[in-house]
Amino acid sequence: MSSAHESTRTTERAHRAAPRPDQRGIGLVELMVGMTIGLIALLVMVQTFSASQGQKANAVSGADATTAGHIALSLLERDLRNAGSGLSFVTCSEIRVYNSASSPSVTNISALPVTIEQNTGSNTPSALQSRSDRITIRYTQSAEGAATSTISDDMPNPSANLRGSTSIGFTDGDLILVHEPGKPCVVLQLTRTPNAIGGGRWNFQHNPGSTGTYNPSGAPEGFFPEDGYAIGTAKILSLGSGVNEYRYQLQFRDSNTSVPNADLAVTQVLNGTAGSPSALARDVIALRAQYGWWNSAGTAVSFSSTIPTGALPEQLAAVRVGVVVRAGQVDRGYTAPETISLFAGDNPITITLGASERNYRYRTFETVVPLRNTLWNR
Repeated sequence: MSSAHESTRTTERAHRAAPRPDQRGIGLVELMVGMTIGLIALLVMVQTFSASQGQKANAVSGADATTAGHIALSLLERDLRNAGSGLSFVTCSEIRVYNSASSPSVTNISALPVTIEQNTGSNTPSALQSRSDRITIRYTQSAEGAATSTISDDMPNPSANLRGSTSIGFTDGDLILVHEPGKPCVVLQLTRTPNAIGGGRWNFQHNPGSTGTYNPSGAPEGFFPEDGYAIGTAKILSLGSGVNEYRYQLQFRDSNTSVPNADLAVTQVLNGTAGSPSALARDVIALRAQYGWWNSAGTAVSFSSTIPTGALPEQLAAVRVGVVVRAGQVDRGYTAPETISLFAGDNPITITLGASERNYRYRTFETVVPLRNTLWNR
């Protein structure tokens, strides 16, 4: 074999043994640089995701607060529009109800279609009572709420039957309201459908006993007016199942914590007997309301938180309501104002927030509801 041939073979072996540049693999330095870049990218993605989730939680929480506020006002407005239904023509200052179902007692019910008072319930902290009004709305559920009969005979004693001018709209078991301007009203229960006794008069029987739960057997103190009801002036009004009251107020869940939480709750009261409260909307931290009184001299409505002396039901023309709802999500990057105002410009009401409450977002809702049933009676 020639030396030239041997040299060529040696050169070929040398070329085969030498590694190619793309076959040398990755070095430690390159690995560390790549991991660092990956960690930085992961950190950026996590921070972006966290910020996005926080904004999403705030948006969802704000939407929940908006929904709760709309629900609260819608339910309140619905009942306020019914306020005074079936009681439109009643001009007495109070309604007296006798109930012998448990322990015989007389309950006094306001004759106003709506009353507003401070909520002093057992679950309402004294420090937060100024935020929580109790709005009581009254109306009857009688389909014959406008049925009225005029008293035509003297009522010699409380257990005597009433005599009225008509029986239309009255039936056995109905509750009736006896009323006369300037006197308290009383609720009685019919124990049979009124029957004709001649001369255009009808007998309204209201015997006491198991079928007449709301009928006293005698003259309990503080029930019937001392001088009775006048012939031709006093009226008998059909109430159907009676006087319904719906009490809207705040129900605090954890009032002893630094950030007290409350729900808007409603309690149905029938003829002075209360049921159990039902929560309607969460995180309602303030419920305030004011009366709208009709000033006939000035032909205007003025709003206040009090009832003028001697005020009559037909003078209450409207009610305005304001609620403050808190978002459920704390926002550490946000600081709410120290005070929130309702009814700005006309007898405003101020809600003061505690230091721990100011890292939340709030929504306020207000409405004015005309009381159509009292306006129609004007």
